[in-house]
Amino acid sequence: MEIQRWSTKRVQRRLPGTSKLLYSQSEERYYMERDDESLNLLDDKADKIKNPNSLQNSLQSGKWQLGFQAMSFDLYAKYGNNRTLSLVSPKKPYYQWRLRVPSGHVVRLVVLTLHGATPGSCSSHKLSAYDFLLPLQNKIIARWCGLPVSGSSPVMKLTSSGNVMLVTFSFSRQRDGAIFKAYFQAIPKAGCGGSLSSWNGSLSSPYYPAHYPPNIDCSWTIRAPLPGYLISMTIVTLNIQDSSSSDGCEKDWLDIGGVKLCNPMTDSSRKKTYSSPVSLHFHSDESVTHKGFYLLYRAFSPESTCPRQFRCGDGRCVPLRKVCDGVRDCSDGRDEAKCSTCRPGEVYCGNGQCRPHSSQCNSQSKCGDSSEEADCAGQCYHMCHNKVCVSKSSVCDGVIDCKDRSDEINCTKAFHKGCSPSSYKCANGKCVNKINPECDGVKDCSDGSDETRCGCGTRPRKRAKIVGGSDAGTGAWPWQVSLQMERYGHVCGATLVTSRWLVSAAHCFQDSDTIKYSDARSWRAYMGVRVMNTASNAAATRQIRRIILHSQYDQFTSDYDIALLELSTPVYFNDLVQPVCVPAASHAFTTGTSCHVTGWGVLMEDGELASLLQEATVKIINRNNCNKLYEDAVTPRMLCAGNLQGGVDACQGDSGGPLVCLERGRRWFLAGIVSWGEGCARQNRPGVYTQVTKFTDWIHLQTKGQV
Repeated sequence: MEIQRWSTKRVQRRLPGTSKLLYSQSEERYYMERDDESLNLLDDKADKIKNPNSLQNSLQSGKWQLGFQAMSFDLYAKYGNNRTLSLVSPKKPYYQWRLRVPSGHVVRLVVLTLHGATPGSCSSHKLSAYDFLLPLQNKIIARWCGLPVSGSSPVMKLTSSGNVMLVTFSFSRQRDGAIFKAYFQAIPKAGCGGSLSSWNGSLSSPYYPAHYPPNIDCSWTIRAPLPGYLISMTIVTLNIQDSSSSDGCEKDWLDIGGVKLCNPMTDSSRKKTYSSPVSLHFHSDESVTHKGFYLLYRAFSPESTCPRQFRCGDGRCVPLRKVCDGVRDCSDGRDEAKCSTCRPGEVYCGNGQCRPHSSQCNSQSKCGDSSEEADCAGQCYHMCHNKVCVSKSSVCDGVIDCKDRSDEINCTKAFHKGCSPSSYKCANGKCVNKINPECDGVKDCSDGSDETRCGCGTRPRKRAKIVGGSDAGTGAWPWQVSLQMERYGHVCGATLVTSRWLVSAAHCFQDSDTIKYSDARSWRAYMGVRVMNTASNAAATRQIRRIILHSQYDQFTSDYDIALLELSTPVYFNDLVQPVCVPAASHAFTTGTSCHVTGWGVLMEDGELASLLQEATVKIINRNNCNKLYEDAVTPRMLCAGNLQGGVDACQGDSGGPLVCLERGRRWFLAGIVSWGEGCARQNRPGVYTQVTKFTDWIHLQTKGQV
């Protein structure tokens, strides 16, 4: 009440120079704040400005006010209109703009240029923005003192929490030529938070990459689409407080899984793994805001994090050969922790498993890495160079079990039974030495059996993503099958080989803690599908009657990764649905052959599933060369294909799908089943497939000769 009785001149005399007082006669309110700016008084009764050309802007309709040391404007922007703020060679030391937008919207301020000040120094020029119509210190959103070091434009993008914002500009009268250009607009007020359930995606602070608004709270819950899956989260950007701040995340912060983050992060701490679901909470107080955060997340199966490697507690992968070698390779020492914990009568495997001691030296490796066979040279019939034990029955049987082929060299005729490994065996037992004689249009067997099962591998509708691939045409790959679960949609691929049988990967049907993937009743096969989101338009759909997994499938090494699926009823062939040819055991897919991989898997590592069937050309890669890249993780039952330069590969969601090659008879043969790989389309990390020729006899046996 005492201040109200004073004149403005008396106020100016009595207040110290380090304070400022603002008076609005219409509201009869007084605000006073201590600051390093000089005293500024605004007076609604002041005369109109006499020289408006001193400010070049588009504010002709604004309310101009002249005080002792200040000038003020009221501006309004409708949705869809930009209003400009421009200040060139100002004559007053203090300017302010009161910005308003319609209710239900917020103010977006874009600062384009700010010249004439020393970066980091607030002694000469100062541009401030407030989340209020009066310059209260506890409502300041941001403050600049000259251009940032980068000098990029725009300098900054700000967002208010409501439909008003105050912008002030002050400078020293000793400095001339200050240039400030900006514009503001109305944008709809955005909500934040919610529940997310997807294989992968991104999350950011509101209005990112513009500054987030003050006074907000957002909560998210991210769930993996399938129970038992983990969530990997990579923080790309985290700019929540000044690097010099040490408030301990008390003002603005991002909470992930109960841990508050607000400070800049090191590269090594940006990526972490969480159990599903994971909760996130983002909070900002009433003042100072920053760019915010941007992160990527993806759901993955824990078994796939370190394929054929040992997984440390921090998620790091260690080669199996380094487990229990006396050296702590994991930061938590997990790789050396269980080396003496197996019970008497058990052997410790390099993959962290304890197996019965009786499994040693019997040529049937129970450890995924065959580490239990390391000391069996005296008990094995044949010991490979890489310490794999081979039984007598497996030596000179035409199947290469040792990577150095030592089990199949120096063999006498006494060991050979029937045809040589490279010879095609006719139905009458006779052998044909011709390479890949089946279904080439020439009758090579005297009984014609090499041309009897050739109603396969054709593409009637073919006219003359797979990572790095392209959209496939309708009917281009008529043997491609989508295996789906009712609640989760597409999970794996498969290949149609007869009217009743599909071939896929065994790892697609490994049960998790909560989902029984091995239950045939949970699956449905969709054939003749091109667009994934319109499965109802499939040319044919069938329930799965039963699933047959190879008895020697090893989930740790992905060896023997093959499964057969019997359809509930036979499917009828047409232009969109055709079987692929299954190669004979002697069929050779030579190194360098160009083949095709197809599927609806993600289009890039950590990406989203494709909606259109993707196709890509890959080349067969020598297995020995591939083993050098994968540290001997490629077994004789695996096949490598891809591009060593990277850029083309199968990826998550393609599992179980076909790798097919076109042979001389213009028919397509199934060479491989999408099995595993390190990442997707990485350099020197080709895709690894189950080699179908190693399982021809098994397929024939399980299907009782139908395939």
